[in-house]
Amino acid sequence: MIERKAVLMAAALAAFALVSVPSVLFNNAIKKYFGFMGHWNVAILKPTRSGALPPTRVRADRQSEPPQPELRFVKFSVKVPGAKEVKVAGDFNKWNPEALVLQKKQDNRWEALIPLPPGKYRYICRIDGQEVLDPLNPDTDLEAGRKVSVLTVK
Repeated sequence: MIERKAVLMAAALAAFALVSVPSVLFNNAIKKYFGFMGHWNVAILKPTRSGALPPTRVRADRQSEPPQPELRFVKFSVKVPGAKEVKVAGDFNKWNPEALVLQKKQDNRWEALIPLPPGKYRYICRIDGQEVLDPLNPDTDLEAGRKVSVLTVK
């Protein structure tokens, strides 16, 4: 009888080890991954007691909310040989040139991709501290007494 109890206890312990060890290894792997991705909280991945989500209800006041604008991705691209720094300031970033710094790509091309809702936007390029109109965009307008480029997002 004692031998049978010992065998059952050993089998239960082995089953527990087979279930818990992979869970711990998986949890550690998830922690390392999300830690690498920016210190996300992994506590939400642990199982909870509730097995079902509460039923969702359609809110009646949802229709009174204004629709959100649809965003388009706009690429700012400038080809400037020998430039050390290229920035873009416009009414979409409150004329702050530090808010949009273009990244250097191959062939002396500087690029940035930003989301904007449809509309007209005025902007100016700042190349190594000098304000310059966008050489690839012929559309211009006046902003505070200076000539600036105009971008139309459709």
